[in-house]
Amino acid sequence: MSDLPQQINFKNEKEVRDALERWQASDLVDSAQTAEDVAALRTVVADMEKSKADELLKDKDNPEKWLELHRARRTLDQKTAELTGKEVVLSAEQNLFEVLLVLAVREVMHELIDFDPEEDGLDISEILENLDSPSDFFESEIEKDEDFTAYMDESSVRDITRVHDRFAHILTHCNNAYTLKRADYKIETVRMPTMGFLGKSLFPSLGTAVKKIESKTPCGKGRGDWVDMPTCFTLARTNDLLQEIKGRLSMYLEEREDADAARQRRRNLWRKIVSVFKK
Repeated sequence: MSDLPQQINFKNEKEVRDALERWQASDLVDSAQTAEDVAALRTVVADMEKSKADELLKDKDNPEKWLELHRARRTLDQKTAELTGKEVVLSAEQNLFEVLLVLAVREVMHELIDFDPEEDGLDISEILENLDSPSDFFESEIEKDEDFTAYMDESSVRDITRVHDRFAHILTHCNNAYTLKRADYKIETVRMPTMGFLGKSLFPSLGTAVKKIESKTPCGKGRGDWVDMPTCFTLARTNDLLQEIKGRLSMYLEEREDADAARQRRRNLWRKIVSVFKK
């Protein structure tokens, strides 16, 4: 059952944002029935969708949250078209960015469901090594995706450059994307006795003294992740896939730029030939 207020005010941005943060995007979409409400809700959803994308690697919930917001916004685009008769048209850059991010995040979410810490262990590095490599994922899932192929064909060098830069921003904006220590522990402060057995025998009055130290405590199973701190599977795998996507986009850019340069050379040569015959 929905926890939304019976009469939610879609003009109240704070109320809408709070509901979205509580994972109620689907309920909000269902509740928006008028063109005005749909437009107001879409504005907030689109803004949060962009924010979550920019900070995708800041928090382990962000990838899943972004995917929920993305699906909600796409549904709102369809509702807008049905209510107003005007289709929401996105730029080639936005289409290319979204299809790449959807494929990557959806893959991470599917992989997360398939694993069991009791069977697969808690060693993040070992788990990642046993998965398909980011390169294999790109070649088998992304390059063969019809939407990706179509959007790539529609995109100019400028569009691809902007998408590449957006992925670079995601990977560098939250520095933990590059400084992940893939481990199966979290750092906790614990109390330890300051003396051993011999010390307690010599100085009984000081035998109960303790000191605080940082300890690496093994993590249990959290909300969809093996490890909460300092890293988790979601962040580590998302980071790896986005790194691969960014690198592949650089390769596409080089190919496009070389092809554009070759076309320009042919045009210049043809102009020279034409100018010679006109003389």
